[in-house]
Amino acid sequence: MKKSWIAALLCCAVVGVSPAWAQADDYPSRPVKFLLPLGPGSGGDINTRVLADAFSKVSGGTAIVENRPGASMALGTAVALNSPADGYTIVVMSPSAPVLNPLVMKDLPYDPALLKPVLHLTNNVGVLVTAPNSPFNSLKDVLDAARKKPQSISIGVYGNTYRLGKEVLAKAAGVEFNDIPYKGFGPTVTDVIGGTTDVALVDLGGAVPLIQSGKIKALAVGSNERVPVVADIPTVRESGFPDYNLYIFVGYAIHKDTPEPIAQKIESLLQKAAHDPAVAKALENQPGTLFVGDDGKAFAETIEKEKARAKEFTSVLSGG
Repeated sequence: MKKSWIAALLCCAVVGVSPAWAQADDYPSRPVKFLLPLGPGSGGDINTRVLADAFSKVSGGTAIVENRPGASMALGTAVALNSPADGYTIVVMSPSAPVLNPLVMKDLPYDPALLKPVLHLTNNVGVLVTAPNSPFNSLKDVLDAARKKPQSISIGVYGNTYRLGKEVLAKAAGVEFNDIPYKGFGPTVTDVIGGTTDVALVDLGGAVPLIQSGKIKALAVGSNERVPVVADIPTVRESGFPDYNLYIFVGYAIHKDTPEPIAQKIESLLQKAAHDPAVAKALENQPGTLFVGDDGKAFAETIEKEKARAKEFTSVLSGG
């Protein structure tokens, strides 16, 4: 075995190719793991499995998906970053790992600086909803009521991304909501439908069936442009806040110490996989999921912008 390694190194030296570039040429030579810090069944899980299949096809190798949920994605992210920095572990990222956890978790089990973005696959859109019999028929109605009497309008939020979205909107509009924290989408919309909570910011993908069946009423979406599947719902931007958006990005990262030739190979393969027709079809079947497809550099810029925005609300997000 030792002799074979020596021979390989000599060969690389003779032809002027570094060992890292030689490894990149052979990548992947064993199964690549897509580590998902979420449980099975979510949109991120479904899309990652489709992407992993496409990655296998374009790379000629094998890709597997492993779920490691827990602690707002911190557990799975830590597992990924404790794996060898060799390009054989690709971790799924949403705002939690690189943006929000560092602000709200005192003993973060990983270093966010070790995450190297390689693909921004999608944005999941947030939407402001209310009960079908609510007196509010627009975002303006909600804000007008909130201005007349601060904290009189209750707003349901779950997860720090939606808390941040609420804070950004409240600051821009100059209003104070009565925040009602929830643990997930289901309890939030149940209380909105029942009238216990006036309005809520929730995931559009989960809300679309309820909107279409008339069980909840949508007032504004957080996307930059209207979403085709619910094209009659205006954006928050159209409603007087041209800089506002509320997305949950979903993308992929590797360890930053991954040799650059292998990192470049991974980015190239992920771009090819992301544009596979099977991936496009899977995304079309999830309302409110918008394809992005940005490379690592553009994704890193998006994350930095989200960090800057989130830092304004550190005390709120951390419960201060």
